[in-house]
Amino acid sequence: MLLKKGEVVSIASGIFDAYSREGPFVATQDFDLGAFVAETVSAVTETWEITELLWELPRLLVEQGLLVELPCRRIHLGSLGDVELTEESRPSALLGMVRVA
Repeated sequence: MLLKKGEVVSIASGIFDAYSREGPFVATQDFDLGAFVAETVSAVTETWEITELLWELPRLLVEQGLLVELPCRRIHLGSLGDVELTEESRPSALLGMVRVA
């Protein structure tokens, strides 16, 4: 999967309680996300390690300079039939790590 410089993306992995979505990010250059993931995962042998590594991939992409995180407000509209507008806090380890000038 090719990402183009300037493309805005979010990255998700997992299901149910282990579902994770990070971003939005902007690609700093054209690159092959599939090749990056394949190379990163190739060193892992246990299934549980792959799951953990997938959670870490957004951070690794930022550290490699392939993505920068865009600041944004995260707004939750409500759940279970109740409308309750709240702003979500950001538990991500990426928060504050990269600033867009």
